[in-house]
Amino acid sequence: MNAIRTLSNKHTAGMLRAFRTSAWRHNPYPYKITRVTQPDKSATAITFGSTSKNIKETAVIGWLRHTNIDPLAIDGQQMRPQDFSENRLFWPQVQQILEKHAHEDPELQSQAAFFKSGWMNISDGRNPPPPGRTGDPEDILGSVLVEDKKIKQGSFQANLAHRLVTRDGLFQLPEYLQQKLADLSSL
Repeated sequence: MNAIRTLSNKHTAGMLRAFRTSAWRHNPYPYKITRVTQPDKSATAITFGSTSKNIKETAVIGWLRHTNIDPLAIDGQQMRPQDFSENRLFWPQVQQILEKHAHEDPELQSQAAFFKSGWMNISDGRNPPPPGRTGDPEDILGSVLVEDKKIKQGSFQANLAHRLVTRDGLFQLPEYLQQKLADLSSL
């Protein structure tokens, strides 16, 4: 009986994942991505910043390796981990944006309104969990403390298991936070 229940749970989990990756998938990547090919043509830098060739190293999300795909034709949802190298200087900036501005984000504020108090996960928009569910660890940006249905300023705690690129593509912040990140990348 337990073997049947385990098989059933695995089957259900697989069906749920297939449903989420098809029915819940966003259409085209919602934010502008700038691609700058490296001088040696070995990779393309990916950023939300300007199209300038003099991009700050901290504004580069990472690099797409040139394989059998054209990196200039790829949008954020088509990026795959096997073709992507993360810039270790970039993620701390995302954390800083979330720590400073998560409490101001209208989308996150509306989610917090359903909490009385406690820790609320901030899910990555590339693969949002079904309502009432917790997302995959690689798709949770971190958590914020909610007190009296409001996000406590500066309470963001990063999730070290989050990945900038997964099989579902490049990470997606809520629109308000994405704009803060783009503004920072353009400086």
